[in-house]
Amino acid sequence: MKSPKLTTSETITWQRSANRTQSANRAVGGRLYLTGERLLFEPNHIDALTGGRSWSSALAEMADIGTQAPTGEKFNGGLRTRLRIVLRDGTAELFVVNGVDRVVELLRGAVATDPGS
Repeated sequence: MKSPKLTTSETITWQRSANRTQSANRAVGGRLYLTGERLLFEPNHIDALTGGRSWSSALAEMADIGTQAPTGEKFNGGLRTRLRIVLRDGTAELFVVNGVDRVVELLRGAVATDPGS
């Protein structure tokens, strides 16, 4: 898994294995990284080779952080409760992470302390 590209002012403050829902039929394995400025996802090596995409968002762009109840979909992570991040433009990102309630609390705290939000 490649490390995320950070700006000179960023350092990783937290990281966790995660699967990102990339489409209705695909969840991509990788890792979430939190810095003082952004949340980033980097796919693992195999998923990156097969079309798994990186993703990032500035903390200031996050309008809501919560959970998405299971939907029953088998191939995109929908069998589990997922981390749901809604951006200011209305788009939503979904991630399967262990300890999802603790992750929600951690990310809400990071957004609340971000000077850009």
